Amino acid sequence: MTAEQMLFWMLAFLRSTGLLLLMPVFSGRNIPLLLRVGLAGFLAYSVGGYVSIAVALPTDIGGLLAAAMHEFLIGLLMGFGVRLTFYAIEMAGQIISTEMGLVMSSQLDPLSQNQSSPAGTALFYFGSLLFLISGAHHTVFAAFIRSFEIAAPGGSSGVSSAGDVLVQASGRIFLVALQIAGPMLALNFVVTLSFAILSKAAPGINAFAESFAVRIFAGMTLFGLTLGLTAQVVLSQFGQAPELMLRLIP
Repeated sequence: MTAEQMLFWMLAFLRSTGLLLLMPVFSGRNIPLLLRVGLAGFLAYSVGGYVSIAVALPTDIGGLLAAAMHEFLIGLLMGFGVRLTFYAIEMAGQIISTEMGLVMSSQLDPLSQNQSSPAGTALFYFGSLLFLISGAHHTVFAAFIRSFEIAAPGGSSGVSSAGDVLVQASGRIFLVALQIAGPMLALNFVVTLSFAILSKAAPGINAFAESFAVRIFAGMTLFGLTLGLTAQVVLSQFGQAPELMLRLIP
């Protein structure tokens, strides 16, 4: 292996490492560190079989460090582009749990090691399952290899709009979260309005306390009925993820 090939592999390894640090499922703490490092090395090695790019060796240590930091940043941005859908899923789960009255029953998510609501945990696992069975991780890896044709190791894509794309993509988190949690918001409004009318018609009934059971039962029923709609929204976002990854390359 020549010095140029070794440099190419090292820079590709840094880019793949940044990707796997934020990529859904593969960035979970239940994935052994050695397995993630091995996968990053395998991705870097695979790039050489698809892309043939001559890499100029930096003339000084400063140039090498700048190239390494740039490659790692590219990987992080690409991983962030894929992770955005899961941020929306987690936000939607928090909204749904709040509307159902389950926000106080938080639990530890074994993947992220963070406190999560029951609906948020269920949606996160549902999204992870869709991510794998739909083959979205294959398209993400294909986009990773394609990124070396757009921005060679140590080089840039020549596009200065990556910052604007990042801001627009981040703003879509709220839109996707509302699309997933929208039916639950509408249901909670109907339940609240119904019990408000009931409290006026029968002041002796504690409508507020009686509404909790109805919220949970109706919420769980609607949550199950709208999983198909949730899957359509999530799969649509997964389909847009590879293009977003490539547009985020600085």
